[in-house]
Amino acid sequence: MTKVLGSRISWGVLFVVAAGLLVVGSINPPVSSAAARISRLDSIIKCPACEDLSIAQSAAPSAVTLRNQVAGWVHQGWSNARVEQAVVADYGPGGLLLPPAAGIDRALYLVPLGAIGAAAAALGWFLWRRQRRDAFAQPSARR
Repeated sequence: MTKVLGSRISWGVLFVVAAGLLVVGSINPPVSSAAARISRLDSIIKCPACEDLSIAQSAAPSAVTLRNQVAGWVHQGWSNARVEQAVVADYGPGGLLLPPAAGIDRALYLVPLGAIGAAAAALGWFLWRRQRRDAFAQPSARR
């Protein structure tokens, strides 16, 4: 009887802790979609005065200016694609830290995925062959 009572008390404590964590988590408001979009765009737009840094990572005056401009565009209702196009129009194709997903640049995405798939297939084949070899091994050879 004490075992059942102790188990119920444990589950009750767990329930109260989980409910408390849910309440605490719901107090903080979610990030607005505009703030999330600005953060994403800031992370993919290259700093005009830096080497391979995003405008989110840079404190250069040109990066700060571009961050403010991106925030203004988002608040004006521009889509992410339109903001990216404006940056490319002003700073060229190197204005974004993401390579375009078209043409030969698509290989930048597909080659690593293909390599991971080939490695997984090779590992699966190796394990399958090993399992078959062990299954057909002589009973005296097994330990």
